Amino acid sequence: MDKLDIEILRILRLNSRESLGNIAEKLGVSKATISRRISRMEKEGYISGYTTVMNLSRMGVMRALILLEVVGSAINSVIEELKKFEEIEYIHKVFGDHSLICEVYTKSVDSLYLLIQGKILTIPQIQNVEVDILIEKIALNPDADFDMVSGKSVSM
Repeated sequence: MDKLDIEILRILRLNSRESLGNIAEKLGVSKATISRRISRMEKEGYISGYTTVMNLSRMGVMRALILLEVVGSAINSVIEELKKFEEIEYIHKVFGDHSLICEVYTKSVDSLYLLIQGKILTIPQIQNVEVDILIEKIALNPDADFDMVSGKSVSM
């Protein structure tokens, strides 16, 4: 992975439907070069898919983080139980005050409450639950991951 690959990824992150011609023009290389590089990055696993960013609040959906403290070493069995709940998009294993962080989507605070009380807290190994409802996403440096890969560092 070199600087050109990273620049291609930056452009695709902003618009995964950007044409090869536009990417080539922006980066000053041929369309064939862009095509080969994208194909290689897909094959090597640097690109694992393409997605659409939606306005969830317009769709009547709210997003929250549910932070779980799991007792003992039962994390994998808890994850298997959590997979049954369609409201959960991602589960993150974490180090810190919690064992797992779930990213969830619900239609209302009431349905979030029902998810926690009626489903999550029925799992015996879960000792503590904290919830944060996400209001707004503020991008500070959406390229922080690329900056780490390319060796670019932020000075203080």
